[in-house]
Amino acid sequence: MKTKLLLPVLVLLFCSFTTITAQNKVSVSSKQVSSMLLKDKKIIVLDVRTAEEFSYGHIKGALNIDIRQPDAFSKIDKLNKNAKYIVHCRTNHRSGIAVNHMIQSGFKNIYQMMDGWSGWSMNNLPVQK
Repeated sequence: MKTKLLLPVLVLLFCSFTTITAQNKVSVSSKQVSSMLLKDKKIIVLDVRTAEEFSYGHIKGALNIDIRQPDAFSKIDKLNKNAKYIVHCRTNHRSGIAVNHMIQSGFKNIYQMMDGWSGWSMNNLPVQK
């Protein structure tokens, strides 16, 4: 009797584990991001640098949430979890913190720009001020 119950329980555990791990990030470069933004106008760029850094230059249409602010995670949690996001900071440390939080919060489509704003600038990609 116990053996008959064990198999369904194991199947349920396996299925729930694969669902959780299916939500992860895709690492992309600034050049890839530039191409992605040209092809898909619905992608949301989430810039997690400070407001001051953002004011010096950012990707056109980017949303700025300073990950170092105490309310950053609550602001992120209010975003649409089914939308596509490209998350970046100056390098990739702060964006990594944001991406990890987004994964744990159930966001489905997350891209992390691994070369960050530094890569975007070095590649002379378009900047909005």
